[in-house]
Amino acid sequence: MAIEAVFQQLGTTFETVREMLQNLGLTVIEDRPPHGEVLLVERLGNLVDDLRGWAEEGCAAVSAARQAVAHPPDMQRARQELAAAQERFLMLKYRFFDEAVTHRTIDALMRFGHQRGREWLGWVKSVVLALEAGRAPIRMLDEALLQAWKELVERLGVRSMSVHTTNIGQQIAPSPALRPRRDTQAAQE
Repeated sequence: MAIEAVFQQLGTTFETVREMLQNLGLTVIEDRPPHGEVLLVERLGNLVDDLRGWAEEGCAAVSAARQAVAHPPDMQRARQELAAAQERFLMLKYRFFDEAVTHRTIDALMRFGHQRGREWLGWVKSVVLALEAGRAPIRMLDEALLQAWKELVERLGVRSMSVHTTNIGQQIAPSPALRPRRDTQAAQE
Protein backbone atom coordinates (compact mmCIF):
# COMPACT_ATOMS: atom_id res chain seq x y z
CA MET A 1 0.00 0.00 0.00
CA ALA A 2 1.28 3.49 -0.76
CA ILE A 3 2.52 5.52 2.16
CA GLU A 4 0.11 8.35 1.29
CA ALA A 5 -2.87 5.97 1.60
CA VAL A 6 -1.64 4.62 4.93
CA PHE A 7 -1.26 8.12 6.33
CA GLN A 8 -4.66 9.10 4.92
CA GLN A 9 -6.21 6.13 6.75
CA LEU A 10 -4.36 7.13 9.91
CA GLY A 11 -5.81 10.64 9.65
CA THR A 12 -9.32 9.28 9.17
CA THR A 13 -8.95 6.94 12.16
CA PHE A 14 -7.52 9.69 14.39
CA GLU A 15 -10.44 11.91 13.33
CA THR A 16 -12.88 9.13 14.35
CA VAL A 17 -11.32 9.04 17.83
CA ARG A 18 -11.45 12.84 18.04
CA GLU A 19 -15.15 12.83 17.13
CA MET A 20 -15.86 10.04 19.64
CA LEU A 21 -14.20 12.11 22.36
CA GLN A 22 -16.13 15.22 21.31
CA ASN A 23 -19.35 13.23 21.69
CA LEU A 24 -18.18 11.85 25.02
CA GLY A 25 -17.48 15.41 26.14
CA LEU A 26 -21.00 16.48 25.18
CA THR A 27 -22.44 13.60 27.19
CA VAL A 28 -20.19 14.04 30.23
CA ILE A 29 -20.10 17.84 30.43
CA GLU A 30 -23.01 19.30 28.52
CA ASP A 31 -25.71 16.70 29.15
CA ARG A 32 -25.22 16.27 32.89
CA PRO A 33 -28.06 17.36 35.11
CA PRO A 34 -27.81 21.06 35.94
CA HIS A 35 -27.86 20.77 39.72
CA GLY A 36 -25.55 19.01 42.10
CA GLU A 37 -21.87 19.51 41.32
CA VAL A 38 -19.95 16.44 42.43
CA LEU A 39 -16.20 15.84 42.50
CA LEU A 40 -16.53 12.52 40.63
CA VAL A 41 -18.39 14.23 37.79
CA GLU A 42 -15.95 17.14 37.71
CA ARG A 43 -12.94 14.81 37.59
CA LEU A 44 -14.46 12.85 34.72
CA GLY A 45 -15.15 16.09 32.86
CA ASN A 46 -11.54 17.21 33.33
CA LEU A 47 -10.28 13.84 32.12
CA VAL A 48 -12.44 14.04 29.00
CA ASP A 49 -11.14 17.57 28.33
CA ASP A 50 -7.57 16.25 28.54
CA LEU A 51 -8.40 13.39 26.18
CA ARG A 52 -9.98 15.77 23.68
CA GLY A 53 -6.92 18.03 23.81
CA TRP A 54 -4.54 15.16 23.06
CA ALA A 55 -6.80 14.01 20.23
CA GLU A 56 -6.73 17.50 18.71
CA GLU A 57 -2.95 17.67 18.96
CA GLY A 58 -2.61 14.17 17.52
CA CYS A 59 -4.88 15.01 14.59
CA ALA A 60 -2.78 18.10 13.85
CA ALA A 61 0.44 16.06 13.95
CA VAL A 62 -1.01 13.42 11.62
CA SER A 63 -2.15 16.14 9.23
CA ALA A 64 1.39 17.53 9.16
CA ALA A 65 2.79 14.02 8.64
CA ARG A 66 0.40 13.48 5.72
CA GLN A 67 1.66 16.67 4.13
CA ALA A 68 5.24 15.54 4.69
CA VAL A 69 4.77 12.26 2.79
CA ALA A 70 3.12 14.01 -0.15
CA HIS A 71 5.18 15.04 -3.16
CA PRO A 72 7.97 15.93 -2.62
CA PRO A 73 8.29 13.69 0.43
CA ASP A 74 10.11 14.88 3.54
CA MET A 75 10.54 11.66 5.46
CA GLN A 76 12.42 13.28 8.34
CA ARG A 77 9.50 15.63 8.98
CA ALA A 78 7.03 12.77 8.54
CA ARG A 79 8.92 10.78 11.18
CA GLN A 80 8.91 13.70 13.61
CA GLU A 81 5.20 14.39 13.14
CA LEU A 82 4.31 10.71 13.38
CA ALA A 83 6.29 10.51 16.63
CA ALA A 84 4.36 13.53 17.98
CA ALA A 85 1.05 11.90 17.03
CA GLN A 86 2.16 8.64 18.65
CA GLU A 87 3.08 10.47 21.84
CA ARG A 88 -0.32 12.18 22.05
CA PHE A 89 -2.06 8.91 21.32
CA LEU A 90 -0.19 7.09 24.07
CA MET A 91 -1.17 9.72 26.64
CA LEU A 92 -4.77 9.50 25.44
CA LYS A 93 -4.82 5.70 25.39
CA TYR A 94 -3.26 5.23 28.82
CA ARG A 95 -5.52 7.75 30.50
CA PHE A 96 -8.61 6.39 28.74
CA PHE A 97 -7.97 2.77 29.69
CA ASP A 98 -6.32 3.43 33.08
CA GLU A 99 -8.83 6.00 34.35
CA ALA A 100 -11.95 6.43 32.24
CA VAL A 101 -13.11 2.88 31.52
CA THR A 102 -11.82 1.08 34.58
CA HIS A 103 -14.16 -1.04 36.66
CA ARG A 104 -13.50 1.30 39.57
CA THR A 105 -14.68 4.35 37.60
CA ILE A 106 -17.71 2.60 36.11
CA ASP A 107 -18.73 1.18 39.52
CA ALA A 108 -18.33 4.59 41.18
CA LEU A 109 -20.48 6.19 38.47
CA MET A 110 -23.18 3.54 38.80
CA ARG A 111 -23.29 3.85 42.62
CA PHE A 112 -23.45 7.62 42.24
CA GLY A 113 -26.33 7.36 39.76
CA HIS A 114 -28.32 5.04 42.01
CA GLN A 115 -27.79 7.37 44.99
CA ARG A 116 -28.79 10.55 43.14
CA GLY A 117 -31.96 9.35 41.49
CA ARG A 118 -33.42 8.78 38.07
CA GLU A 119 -32.09 11.89 36.32
CA TRP A 120 -28.49 11.22 37.35
CA LEU A 121 -28.83 7.48 36.72
CA GLY A 122 -29.93 8.19 33.14
CA TRP A 123 -26.91 10.44 32.69
CA VAL A 124 -24.58 7.79 34.16
CA LYS A 125 -25.91 5.13 31.80
CA SER A 126 -25.33 7.44 28.82
CA VAL A 127 -21.78 8.15 30.01
CA VAL A 128 -21.02 4.45 30.49
CA LEU A 129 -22.30 3.63 27.00
CA ALA A 130 -20.22 6.46 25.51
CA LEU A 131 -17.13 5.29 27.38
CA GLU A 132 -17.58 1.70 26.25
CA ALA A 133 -18.10 2.86 22.66
CA GLY A 134 -14.68 4.50 22.79
CA ARG A 135 -12.76 1.25 23.21
CA ALA A 136 -12.97 0.08 19.57
CA PRO A 137 -11.93 3.36 17.87
CA ILE A 138 -8.93 3.68 20.18
CA ARG A 139 -7.83 0.14 19.37
CA MET A 140 -8.28 0.84 15.66
CA LEU A 141 -6.12 3.95 16.00
CA ASP A 142 -3.45 1.89 17.73
CA GLU A 143 -3.39 -0.45 14.70
CA ALA A 144 -3.40 2.46 12.22
CA LEU A 145 -0.39 4.01 13.93
CA LEU A 146 1.45 0.70 13.78
CA GLN A 147 0.73 0.45 10.04
CA ALA A 148 1.98 4.01 9.50
CA TRP A 149 5.21 3.23 11.34
CA LYS A 150 5.72 0.04 9.32
CA GLU A 151 5.18 1.88 6.05
CA LEU A 152 7.47 4.74 7.03
CA VAL A 153 10.24 2.37 8.14
CA GLU A 154 9.88 0.38 4.94
CA ARG A 155 10.09 3.57 2.87
CA LEU A 156 13.11 4.78 4.81
CA GLY A 157 14.76 1.38 4.41
CA VAL A 158 14.37 1.52 0.64
CA ARG A 159 15.96 4.96 0.52
CA SER A 160 18.87 4.14 2.80
CA MET A 161 22.24 3.19 1.44
CA SER A 162 24.16 0.12 2.38
CA VAL A 163 27.93 0.01 2.17
CA HIS A 164 29.74 -3.29 1.86
CA THR A 165 33.48 -3.45 2.10
CA THR A 166 35.49 -6.10 0.39
CA ASN A 167 39.17 -6.88 0.51
CA ILE A 168 40.29 -6.96 -3.12
CA GLY A 169 44.00 -6.73 -2.56
CA GLN A 170 46.72 -5.14 -0.50
CA GLN A 171 48.55 -1.96 -1.16
CA ILE A 172 52.04 -1.78 0.18
CA ALA A 173 53.53 1.65 0.66
CA PRO A 174 56.76 2.54 2.38
CA SER A 175 56.59 3.96 5.84
CA PRO A 176 56.78 7.78 5.99
CA ALA A 177 60.08 7.47 7.88
CA LEU A 178 61.64 5.50 5.01
CA ARG A 179 60.47 7.81 2.22
CA PRO A 180 63.05 10.35 1.07
CA ARG A 181 62.09 13.92 1.84
CA ARG A 182 61.63 16.19 -1.12
CA ASP A 183 63.72 18.99 0.39
CA THR A 184 66.69 16.66 0.93
CA GLN A 185 66.33 15.32 -2.60
CA ALA A 186 66.37 18.88 -4.00
CA ALA A 187 69.43 19.78 -1.92
CA GLN A 188 71.31 16.74 -3.18
CA GLU A 189 70.68 17.71 -6.80
